[in-house]
Amino acid sequence: MMMTKTQEIESLHPHANKLQVPASDEKGLTLIEAIIAMLVTVIGLVSLAGMFTIAMKTNASSRNLTTATTFAQDKLEQLGTQSFQRLVDPAKMRTNPNSHGPDDVLMVGSLEEDIQASDGAYYYDKIILAGRNDIEPEGTITVISPDGRAETRRPDGTISNTNPFPEGRVSYSRRWVILSSSEQDPSDRRLTVAVRVKSELATAGKAPELVDLYTVLTNQ
Repeated sequence: MMMTKTQEIESLHPHANKLQVPASDEKGLTLIEAIIAMLVTVIGLVSLAGMFTIAMKTNASSRNLTTATTFAQDKLEQLGTQSFQRLVDPAKMRTNPNSHGPDDVLMVGSLEEDIQASDGAYYYDKIILAGRNDIEPEGTITVISPDGRAETRRPDGTISNTNPFPEGRVSYSRRWVILSSSEQDPSDRRLTVAVRVKSELATAGKAPELVDLYTVLTNQ
């Protein structure tokens, strides 16, 4: 008897039809796996995006604090170059209402408010720091005194006594205070010089970042 090709295959592999899986089921499983893989990838990317956002905010905060610390240190060094007699001058000192001991009985200046001493000296100023795509090269620093005087330092080393920025613009505010003991001879007194720099670019709803630095001086 002659057998057809189909019959020959069935006789050689009588259970072949039981081993076959419908093509539509294979495609269905592949599609489901692909969808799951896509979901896992998307969730992973969203998580990474959140991590990058937090990192960027943290880095920005760190930069602000580092910059504020630099400005505070710069002021401490400026004050340190003045003579001890000028810093301790009794004529401009007043009683410290918040004294905590013998080393801060007298004071001039303040970390909490803008102060002008009896001799006309100011104990505060404002600082502008140029950023990217600014009207001045990035990194340009302008320090503005309360009497309107300004000094601008650019990254290329040039210095000018002008303020190139719009009126009212401020990046950081800076205040300082000199605390003194009360020995009869001013030259025997011990001074504590403190500087506070506060960022004026704080995000809405967040406390402004600030840095306090101090040093102790004696006439030795």
